[in-house]
Amino acid sequence: MKLQYEVNETVRTVDLDELADIYSGIVNIGRKCKEVWNTIAIEDDSADPFQCQMVGAAGGSWRLKHGQNRTECPKGLLSSKTVPCRSCMGRCVGPHPGKAKYYQRTPETMTMLNGAPLSEWGNEINVGDTISFGNVSISVVE
Repeated sequence: MKLQYEVNETVRTVDLDELADIYSGIVNIGRKCKEVWNTIAIEDDSADPFQCQMVGAAGGSWRLKHGQNRTECPKGLLSSKTVPCRSCMGRCVGPHPGKAKYYQRTPETMTMLNGAPLSEWGNEINVGDTISFGNVSISVVE
């Protein structure tokens, strides 16, 4: 499954299966900024840095959730690094191994799937779906 979106009149395509292998099945989508590292960084001010999160499930299916579940990081969640230490994307266990403190980061801009708000627990995405928030539209393609 792939995501396709436009940035500065250029269409970008991202393979979710490749990202799942690299980032342990969690894909964070949000506005590109120096303070937050996202797997898919959107260059649009209408997107929130913590816009949404995709979680891979068994059988290659994906769930889309509004906001992002992040943990504390000894280097700080809002890091100026372009990439996170040990590729944890803010999901590392922090200064106390095994005792991570998780926080739900909820954006002000609503994440929509096919024009409808997401359920509290997230929604499964399928080929042909459209994810939208602010001025951004992302198509789910094969």
